[in-house]
Amino acid sequence: MKRFQFFSLILFLIGCSMPRPETGVTESGVRFALEAPVALTVAVVGDFNRWDPEKDLLAGPDANGYWTGTVRLDAGRYEYLFLMNGAIWVPDPAALSVDDGWGGKNSVIIVD
Repeated sequence: MKRFQFFSLILFLIGCSMPRPETGVTESGVRFALEAPVALTVAVVGDFNRWDPEKDLLAGPDANGYWTGTVRLDAGRYEYLFLMNGAIWVPDPAALSVDDGWGGKNSVIIVD
């Protein structure tokens, strides 16, 4: 039993130290990331792609349940959401959110 507890602790510590992908600006564009291990599809939709759910599909899920993708954006302020399975709108839990004017929240990313 002690051996099992030891290996469980090691696996937990390894999992905690592994970098988790998050939305952020990179040299190649804005990297969008969402943890959604049970989703069948995830898209990032926003004012930068006219809220088109077909335009920017994310790849995933990876072994840790993350969906990711990079979108090239000019400098500016953009509002967006994730669209899971073509029907579930999800704000980015790692981003600032603002009122969307319809009783919901949009996530915001600023590109310098």
